[in-house]
This record gives sequence, C-alpha cells and structure tokens, in this order.
Amino acid sequence: MEMLRAVRRWLAGAGILLVLEGVFAAPDPVTHLGRQWYDLERWGAARQLTTRWTPQTRVLTLTNRTTRLALAVDSQQAVVNGIKVWLTQPITARPPGWLISVLDADRVLGPLLQPVPPRPARPVHTIVLDAGHGGRDPGHQTGAREEKRYTLLLAQQVRAKLRAAGYRVVMTRTRDTFLELPERPAVANREKADLFLSLHFNAAPDPAIRGAEVFCLTPNGAASTHAPRSEVLNQSLPGHRDGTRSLLLAWQVQKALVERAGLTDRGVKHARFAVLRDLTMPGILVEAGFLSSPEEARLIADPKFRDRLAAAIVEGIERYRRWMEPGAQTRSNR
Repeated sequence: MEMLRAVRRWLAGAGILLVLEGVFAAPDPVTHLGRQWYDLERWGAARQLTTRWTPQTRVLTLTNRTTRLALAVDSQQAVVNGIKVWLTQPITARPPGWLISVLDADRVLGPLLQPVPPRPARPVHTIVLDAGHGGRDPGHQTGAREEKRYTLLLAQQVRAKLRAAGYRVVMTRTRDTFLELPERPAVANREKADLFLSLHFNAAPDPAIRGAEVFCLTPNGAASTHAPRSEVLNQSLPGHRDGTRSLLLAWQVQKALVERAGLTDRGVKHARFAVLRDLTMPGILVEAGFLSSPEEARLIADPKFRDRLAAAIVEGIERYRRWMEPGAQTRSNR
C-alpha cells in the first residue's frame, strides 16, 4: 500500500495520469486548519488538467481539451465549463501552492469533471414536479404577483413538454392547495420516481438581483451555501444516497436555464431543504428567476417566457439522462 501511495504521489507530481478501476487517483491529502485538503496542482494533474495562475485576478484556471475550470483563491465560487458551482470551502493559498478541500474535490467538482455513477444508473421514466408553495402559503409576493401561482403555471408547462417527450409525470399539486413540506418528497418516494424537481421563484431585498440558481442537497460534513461555514452538519440523510446524481442534474438544469432561457448565472448551490432531505431518488430545487426584480417579474408573468423556462428545464433533464444513460437518444426523437 505504501509503495502504491509513493508511486501515485510521484505520478501526480509529474503530471502523469493514473487510473484505478476507471477512477482518477487523487494525491494523498494533507491536513490544514483541521480539515483534509488536496494540493490543487497535483489534483489537477491527476485529471490531466494544466494549471495556470493569474496573479492580477488571483484566479487559477485548470484546463484540458474538454474542461475549463476557474477557481478564485479565497472564494467558494468555481466555474465549470462556463457555469458557476459553489464549493463548500474556499480555495486556500498555502505556499508553495494552493489547496482544495477533499470534500469539494471528491463530491462537488469531481463528479462534474468525470461523471462516473456510483452504481448502475436507473433509467429515467417517472418524474415528479413539485410546484412550490400553494394554498395558505403564497410564497414570495410582489404586488399582486404570488409565487404559488407562477410555480403551478410553470409546473404545468414543464409537465406538458415532459409528457410530449414520453415521460410519466406526477405533480405534487395540480391546483391551489397547501401541502406540508414532508408531503412533497413523500409523493415522489411513493410513486417510485426517478427524478424530483421542486420549482420556485426567488426574491431578494435588492431589486437589482436577478437570475437562476439550482440547489442540490448539501453534502454530509459540509455547511450549506448560504449558512456560515462553521455550521457543518454530520448527518447522513436519505437524499445523500443520490448526491452525485442530484449534483449532475442541478448542473445540467442550471446550464440550460442560463444558455437557453438567458437567465443570469447565480450557480449551483447546496442546501438542506426539507423537500430534498428525504428523497430516495435524485432531486433538485430550481429558483427560476426573481419576483423581486421588476424586469424579471414581468417576464415570469409572461406565458411565452415561462415556456422558455419550461423548455430549458426539460432540456436540462434530457442532458442529464443522456449523461447517465450513454447512447440514449432524446425521447422526442425516438
């Protein structure tokens, strides 16, 4: 074992790729500030990524023929092939190089750079759509616009497109009714769904804030994106079982919302939302724009724009399915 580790360290340091059973071998971790980290350049070299440092912006760029990864020192924001992804810990400078947390390297960036499912992928047939809020819970309100109305309208448009593409679709609510949060993932679990998407619209005190962000369940041993980094929770949840697939689904839907619907990229984020914790399949929560932004609120109220949002969400699902099922065609083309 020690000899293998020594060989692995030498190869990674020399920028030579080592593959064990189809998985890239990471360099040995180091302990820093009570956490486990990888040397960033060695971790990149093990994935055939060339590292370039730009001191003016303090940005590290790791690239190969298919991947471009941008990381800012002392920041939790990464950009993976043009799409923002939030890390659980900032990139840290420690002379003579930089460190990336083992958790981020293994569970956040690693799956996006080389998506290898931890077990055989289950074909995607049944999708549960959760229209956020409803009934006595209006969600975000801006004037006469209530989030619950637009989440249901968007869910209906997504459902129509998914059905046209051949999927079986189940809605957690089909009218203006109230559901407790635990009831929503319970529907997906009961239906033995293959994917779960909870649809929402956002709000912020600053009306200038706009754009899309997609959440997946926070990895075990990390703090959520909008929580203090000290709020680390070590608790294994049912939703962690499909954590890698949920991350891949979140990234594909975020990418489609940015590229196809033209929304500002606010990134893939992590949260322990009640609707994600108890899922027994991959699941995400989509924030498809800000009702607190006057311009974006007008778009959200426009059926044609929501149709673009729906088309983007479906495209993200299709990209995810093809990623998980190599060789699969778009269902609508079958």
